[in-house]
Amino acid sequence: MAIQDATESTSSVVSELKKQSSDGTNIIKEYKDIFSKEKSSGSDLKTDKIADEAAALALLKEFIEEKKQSIVKEDKREKWDFQSSPHAHFGKTLDDTYMAFLSWAKVKQDKSKVNVSKALRRLESYADWMHDTGTDLTEPALTSESVKKAVEAWAFNTSVDSEGRLVWWLDMGRVNVAQVKADFTPEDHLRAFVWYTHAVMYNDSAQKNGMVFVQNVNKIGMVQCFTLMPAKLSAKLDRLTIGVLPIKMQCMYMFESPTWITVFMKIVGVFMSKKMKERIVFFKDWNEIDKIGGLEAIPKGFGKVKGTLDESVIEDIYFAEES
Repeated sequence: MAIQDATESTSSVVSELKKQSSDGTNIIKEYKDIFSKEKSSGSDLKTDKIADEAAALALLKEFIEEKKQSIVKEDKREKWDFQSSPHAHFGKTLDDTYMAFLSWAKVKQDKSKVNVSKALRRLESYADWMHDTGTDLTEPALTSESVKKAVEAWAFNTSVDSEGRLVWWLDMGRVNVAQVKADFTPEDHLRAFVWYTHAVMYNDSAQKNGMVFVQNVNKIGMVQCFTLMPAKLSAKLDRLTIGVLPIKMQCMYMFESPTWITVFMKIVGVFMSKKMKERIVFFKDWNEIDKIGGLEAIPKGFGKVKGTLDESVIEDIYFAEES
């Protein structure tokens, strides 16, 4: 059932954010840092090294080796070993992972060129983020079987739109809130989201054409939203998707958004890049679903429309054999 908070002024939202920071996480400070780093790692610099696509991988590896050699302490060098990376589970190599970052860093005006320095900056953010997870992603191994129940509780769905972009659907009205809160630990949610975002990262459509995120927020109340998982974990996962992974977010469409989210977006919006702000679109009417493909492109059961799509790209690839 949708729940909406009665008070949604800026002061009440800020006050609630402070209450939800009981685990020591300053939510506003976290998002300021997330968006600031997204701007820095995602920007082109005059000193960046540009290479032809064919030569980019070798140059990136050279840069990585230089980074490793410049680090004195061996334990600080470990992040570049990518021991927490689940690439092997997805049938990928470390080179495939590097290529995902290089694809993300292609020069907009000339797709045959790659900004290798930009790819390295984002890759280092990824190396830091993954290394900081410790053994959470490796003990046990991060496999589809190990995350399936948690992924199903979040009711994720993916499709490919008419422009060849991967579309990630999240319907808060279909999320099994009771199960999410009671049956899974924060580590379970971390593993589920990391696994799913890597499945997206390695998807050909996402790499070539980018991704669209569509969410039915379902008028979720602020307290309910911030208690689905600890604030620290929620911010950590947003950091992964916003400023760490090499996924080109083309648009983020939001339906049934409560007032408090609009207020929250205004608060953190001062830290966002202009490009990021333009990608976030709030739809007030379900009829606007036509702007993202119409009913034939909408998963069955999504929101308040009668979608007819009866498939999910990620789940059909990785969960089909386990069903």
